Amino acid sequence: MRTLSHWTLLAFLISCTGSDKEGTDSGGDNPDSQDTDDDTVQATVMVLDPMDGTGLEGVEVEASTGLTETTDGEGATSFQIPSGGTFQFSLQQNGAIDHLVFGPTGTEDFTYLSLLITESMLATVNETLGTPQEDNTGLLMAIIEYDDLHAVVGARASIGVEHGESWTMIDAAPTLGDTVPEGGRGVVIFPNISPGETSVTVTPPDGVACAAFPGGGQMPNPPVFMNHVTIVTFRCRS
Repeated sequence: MRTLSHWTLLAFLISCTGSDKEGTDSGGDNPDSQDTDDDTVQATVMVLDPMDGTGLEGVEVEASTGLTETTDGEGATSFQIPSGGTFQFSLQQNGAIDHLVFGPTGTEDFTYLSLLITESMLATVNETLGTPQEDNTGLLMAIIEYDDLHAVVGARASIGVEHGESWTMIDAAPTLGDTVPEGGRGVVIFPNISPGETSVTVTPPDGVACAAFPGGGQMPNPPVFMNHVTIVTFRCRS
């Protein structure tokens, strides 16, 4: 059974109100980009509060080009970036851990939904699970959802380097594991990763296929930085 978490539902509603096109195309076409260079795409980053799914205003988002924008009242901001290859967006806000959003760019405009974990949230998780964050390490979050933003229950995430005990979420409660649980959110978090690159793989349940978002195919190896959360997203179809 597919489970729609509270924050993904809100995110879906927000993204629908910001677009003239409804559908499950993971490219996220945007009519405002019709007159742009064919070698670029419009990338909209929407930053959400992981507790209630509302957009976070005032988050600084820096593209790999060096251009920095600030999210609006819906938690969104947009950039023109080169098509093909990979993209990186750095997210910063007071009280939050620095985040890096990463993925294959593809050739179509897209909207990327990102969570922003605060230092206090991570401290609460670590205390609840008994898994403290080690110094000089980073975290990686794999978001695993269907095109309609339902969590892919039964999907298992893994990475190619050593890490601490992975965890996921059921409602607002963290629980140890590397598989999206029934009634859980479509995220798996890997803590205590040494800085460097790592592979990220998702094994979906039977009858489901997943690909790196938004460009498709295998997920390129994302970087992990000290005291950062790296976020990658997989979109799945049955």
